[in-house]
Parts: sequence; structure tokens; C-alpha cells
Amino acid sequence: MNWLLLLNALYFLFGATMYVGTMWVLKFFLYPTWESLDRGNVDMHFGIPTRQATKFFTVVVPPMFIAGIVLVWTEWGTVRIVPAALCLLGIIVLTVVGQAMIIPVNIRIRGGDFADDAELRSLLRRWMLLNDIRFYVSTLTWLAIVWLLVDRGRLWEAFA
Repeated sequence: MNWLLLLNALYFLFGATMYVGTMWVLKFFLYPTWESLDRGNVDMHFGIPTRQATKFFTVVVPPMFIAGIVLVWTEWGTVRIVPAALCLLGIIVLTVVGQAMIIPVNIRIRGGDFADDAELRSLLRRWMLLNDIRFYVSTLTWLAIVWLLVDRGRLWEAFA
């Protein structure tokens, strides 16, 4: 049974790592180039990547909810409930912000539902602001699962 709990935590770590990595790439490497996007190149540099990310995370995130619930259930009554609960709360917040707030902007941008390049840039700035929320929450979620695994594995003691 312990190996199943380890696989559960490692799956959550995988998902959290993919999420935080994606958000860091967006913030530090892609955002600066998006000031030059226009109607002619927005699909190549925004549409294709966001469609691919949506497909990927549509598969990866739902099992993370289950993994997060298992983490909370497993750590119930211990001090590790804090990072476990942060993991579950983090994936919930990431999903709500993504589905309720970001996906509608994605659809507008990818569908060309903007009057001109100035409105496109305004939509992109809104998109980036909303993704900044996910940047910080994904970072905290990743830190929470790492904290949980480090504490569970007594890694501080192992390296002392």
C-alpha cells in the first residue's frame, strides 16, 4: 500500500512540476514577445500553444484532484495535512481560474473576437494578469508537494 501512496504523491509532483514549469516559461520567456503579436501571427504564437496546453492539462489535472484528495486523506491528523491541503487547494484554484477566467479569453483571442491589434494586446494583457495568478499559485502548489515529500521522506535528516 505504501508504494501506491508514493505513486500518488509522485503523480501530483509530476503534474505540479508541469504546471509550474509551464507558468514560469510563460512569464519569463513568452510574455515579453507577445507585445508584437497581431491578427496575422497570434494563432501561431498564442493559439497553437494554448490549444496544446489545454489538451495536455485536460488529461493531467483531473487525476491530480484525486491525488490531492488522497494526500489530504493520508495526512489527516498529522502536521503534514498543511502541505497536503495546500496541494489540493492549489489545484482547485488553478482550475477555477483557468476554466472560469482564462479559457473565455483564450476563446476570444483564438477566435479573432477583437476589433484591432490594440484590443488584441489588451486581451493579452488581461490574459497575462490572470495567468500571473496561476504563476504564483502553481509555484506555491509545487512548493507544497515538495515540502510534503521532503518531510515524509525525512530528507532534511538524510542530508544533515
